[in-house]
Amino acid sequence: MADFSKREIAERYDLLGRDLAKKGIEIDQAKDRISRFTVEVPSWVFGAFGGGRFSEYLPPGAARNVFEKFDDAAIVNKLTGATPKVSINIGWDDPDVGPFDKIQVDSFKKLRDYAQKVGLKIGTVNPTYYLKGSHFGSLSANNPETRKRYIKHSLVSAEVASRYATGVLTIWLPDGSLYPGQVDLQTAERNVANSLKEIYSRMPESGYMLIEYKLFEPGTYHTVISDVSVASGLARSLGDRAGVIIDLGHHPHGVNIEHIVARLIGDRMLGGFHFNTRYASDDDLAVEPSMEIFRIFHKLVTGGVIGNSDPRKDWVYVIDQCSALENRIHAVLHSVESLTVSYAKALVVDEDKLGRFQDSNEIILANRTLVDAFLTDVRPIIYMARQEKGLPIDPIEAYVQSGYQQKIDRERKQR
Repeated sequence: MADFSKREIAERYDLLGRDLAKKGIEIDQAKDRISRFTVEVPSWVFGAFGGGRFSEYLPPGAARNVFEKFDDAAIVNKLTGATPKVSINIGWDDPDVGPFDKIQVDSFKKLRDYAQKVGLKIGTVNPTYYLKGSHFGSLSANNPETRKRYIKHSLVSAEVASRYATGVLTIWLPDGSLYPGQVDLQTAERNVANSLKEIYSRMPESGYMLIEYKLFEPGTYHTVISDVSVASGLARSLGDRAGVIIDLGHHPHGVNIEHIVARLIGDRMLGGFHFNTRYASDDDLAVEPSMEIFRIFHKLVTGGVIGNSDPRKDWVYVIDQCSALENRIHAVLHSVESLTVSYAKALVVDEDKLGRFQDSNEIILANRTLVDAFLTDVRPIIYMARQEKGLPIDPIEAYVQSGYQQKIDRERKQR
């Protein structure tokens, strides 16, 4: 927990600034980029999703509807200044709580208006492909009526994104199979490709689509969109308004995810990132600072897809986690903190030295240059950025002291 006076922050900032200047790094430039850093928070982290794993246990104060989710997101943004947008899931976040097949685009106007009232915007929009009738596939289903129903749902979601959000539609399909022989692999992929082409051709031209991939779950034998090559191949087949969103937890352990980032940037693919942490085989946990997250941010920084003065050049960044037992707002604040630290570390890499060692094949010296930035205590940069914006130095401690948790515990007590 940070507990520094303005003078102590200034002293630590000046000391770090002198050290960075020796490497040709301007600390004020790093601070300015940290000040501009934003990441979307997921609506689903604040509500009931995930609670059924422990006999329907929900952490105290869990949001009971989409408007309370936005209230919680607003306190996160108030404390961090870094989360002005909320990613929504259409099937869970319909303000009118209508049947899946009856969700109306204009229902989301009231959510957009409420978001503005609490100082937020709707960010990426996620269709829900794992509701009614999707147990044998959604966009890949053999049943043409099932595919038609989910294409319609996707187009409703795309219209919501265009009218009331940022225009970004993110696609994650649970489609796959449990046993060899259950489905024809080529047919399943062809059905998905044709369904996506129809959605892409009919969605508003002002919006764009990011396709997510996942190694498995719930299809433990095969998943239709299983890796980045499948997702990027589909995106290329659609057009220049389609791209790929990477979810950190959706890979086998040991996969070089920063290499995937570098390839997509090199291919000039539209991109996005879902941040989380996983220890086993899924992605529900809050982000922790790690060498992997730092390396990913380093590729994002050197690839020019984060922190641009023109945000249209940036990728889309979203936290994707769903707490089970932990305090949910604590968890989101922890993720924002971890991402900010990791981003700041990526901004203090001595790129000139690293490039020289790479050019001369000095393997360990190049690695040590990268590790040196990872080991740098960059918190003075973050503290100064927050201080200048009038934000608390330690958002989690500020939340604990705010009384907000006690307030929602009382108001939302489960009956």
